[in-house]
Formats: sequence, C-alpha cells, structure tokens
Amino acid sequence: MFQWISKKNKKRVYLDYAAATPVSTEVLAVMAPYWREDFANPSAIHAAGKRARGSVEGARAALARLLRLRADDILFTGSGTESNNLALLGLVAEKVRQGTPYTQIQVLTTEIEHASVLRVFEHLATLGVCVSYVPVSTEGQIDQQALAELVSPQTLLLATSYVNSEIGVIAPLTQLARILRKKEKEFGTRIYLVADAAQAPLWLPCAIDSLGVDILTLDAGKCHGPKGVGVLAKRHDVTLAPIIFGGGQEHGLRPATENVPLILGATHALLCAQEDWADRAQRVQALRDVFIQTLLSIEGVVVNGSLTERVPNNVHISIEGVESEYAVVCLSQQGIACATKSACGGARGDGSAVVRTLYNDPARARTTIRFTLGATTTAQELAYTVEKLRAHVEKVRTWQNRLTKT
Repeated sequence: MFQWISKKNKKRVYLDYAAATPVSTEVLAVMAPYWREDFANPSAIHAAGKRARGSVEGARAALARLLRLRADDILFTGSGTESNNLALLGLVAEKVRQGTPYTQIQVLTTEIEHASVLRVFEHLATLGVCVSYVPVSTEGQIDQQALAELVSPQTLLLATSYVNSEIGVIAPLTQLARILRKKEKEFGTRIYLVADAAQAPLWLPCAIDSLGVDILTLDAGKCHGPKGVGVLAKRHDVTLAPIIFGGGQEHGLRPATENVPLILGATHALLCAQEDWADRAQRVQALRDVFIQTLLSIEGVVVNGSLTERVPNNVHISIEGVESEYAVVCLSQQGIACATKSACGGARGDGSAVVRTLYNDPARARTTIRFTLGATTTAQELAYTVEKLRAHVEKVRTWQNRLTKT
C-alpha cells in the first residue's frame, strides 16, 4: 500500500496517480550507479564516457524492442510536454523546410487535449497554420465522420491522446489511423497521427505498429519512473526538424547532455509497466468499477466521459452544487490526495475545460474531481474515500439548505 504518514499518524490515501507516481525500488536501483560512479558525459571519447554512451544506447535499444521500432527512432527528452512539442513543432518545421508555407498547412486536434498539445496549436495558429478542432462526443470520443470531413489535401497531422489525461477515455487509434490512411490515398499526401501516451503504459499496450500511430510520446513519471524525462518514439519514415539548437545529441533533435540516470530509469520503468499491464489493468479495473458504483450512490454524482472506453484506473466525476477545489482541499485534510483536473491544467478556479467542452455546462465543469488509482490501491482505501466524500457532500447540502431557508 502506498501511503505516507504525517506527524499526527493520519491515514493517508493517494489517488492522484495520473499526476505522479512513486519511483519504484527497482528503478531507483537501476539509476543509482549513474549518479556518482558511472557519471561521465556520454559524448566524451574517453573510456568512462564510452561506458555511459553504451548504457544510453543499450536503453534505447531495449525501448525500441518494446515499442517495435528501430533504435535510432527512439529519442529521449526532458518530459512528456517536451516530447509533444518536438513532435508537433518538428513536423510543421520540417514541412516548412521542404518549401510549404505555414498558410498552406492544416493541423487537427480536439479541444480536450493536454495543455502541452493545445498550447502548441495556439502557437501554430499565430504563424498562419490552419488549426482545426475535431468535434468530440459527450463520451469524449472523436467524431470520426467529422474527422473524415475535416481532412484536406493540406492536412499534415492529427494529434490526440491515447488516454485523455483528465477523464481517462481511450482513443480508438487504429480506427483514426485507418481514416487518415484512406485520405492519404485519396489526396496522395502524408498525414501523421501523433498520440500522447503519457497515461497509457501501466494499463494498455504501446507497440507502435499495432496502434497505427506515427509518433508516440511517453512520460516516465506517470509509470513509476523518474520525473524530468520523456520519450518520443516514431516510425522510421517520420522526419522532424529541430526546434532547439546546440550539439548533436539525440540526432540533433534534443541537443543537451543526456541525463544518463534518468534515461536508464525511464527505460526500466516503461519496460516494467508494459511487462504485466494486462494483469494490472484487470485487477485495478475491478476495484475501480465498484468504486464508481459506490460513488454514484452519493447525491448529485455523475461520471464524466465513457464508462466503457476508459482506462482502468480513472474515475472522473462531477457533484452537482459541490465546488471541486474546496472538496479536494477538504479531502486532503482527511488524508486523501486527489485532483480537480489534470495537474498541467493549472490551479485556476475556472473548472475543467474538458468537461465544459463535452457538456457545455460551466456548473458541471466547476464541480469535477479526478480520482486515479494505482496498482497498490486497496478496497479499504476506496471505501474510506467514499465515506469522507459522502460526509463532505452532506455537510455542503446542509449549508445550502440553511442558506435557502434564510
């Protein structure tokens, strides 16, 4: 059971695994020698540098085998956010380098993506790129007919999440890829499918060839690896232009001294995550489904997004009339860590942009809570969470009734 103990020995329940996971003991052990023993710069030509280079390339090869790619198509970055930026900006920059002006490039995404995708699209719009947002259903799924109608001869890419970072809905990537491949044949163009898979490795398969994507981005900090390291995995025919400049590391696409311990830790975390994802997913989903049914017994609770096409550890609810930030703070005082929305969505009190997009309901968007389970979450922890949330909701209802009567 993952818990931390306060000075008052309060019960502590962690249900924010989508935001951060603890680094596993195995990952710590893998990283340990590279902080003080094998600490050399991998670009150095002496023996110590060559040993460090060998470790980095060994990690790259292992990750390539896992994702079923060539080793030189695995790039290590500083975060999932950086990987998304490099994928999207790098594809556009390469298209411009080949002679296509920004104004003749179209890029597609949805309005419910992670901030590291949406902010890039906002930037591309300022450059003159045609930015189109594909409609999504109230289930959180891309409208595939609308997607097919939006794709044009100028379309360069579609960017979407494999697992939505907030509501946990799983995208049908192979179906989306099929639409893009059909349009490629119709227009004689190349259209890239870029998938943000930060939330996927612990719960879903991530081999690129079976998903149909062209670029997959990963974040080790979401699967018991260290923070501050990400991965960009791409098909061999995908060419990116650099968006930052310096040395020749990572094929010139991520010029900076490689962080060897983080790269080794990230690789080991991803390998472990994928090794037994199916058993883990089945076990956690059974707990989650009971948790959802119990939460729905609380007055005013509704679930956001699809109940079926949902990652096994995600529970995202709204509670009518119960302001979410106050609820999360009150739960924290009871030892329960959860979230109102994606951590990268910021701390502004304007509610969930994802829920507002899905339901066009500002009140529902201001009352969201995201619980995300881990592999060690227990039924007892979830029962305790429901107990404390129910008590909070009842207290809020009592206050509201008193105010109404006055």
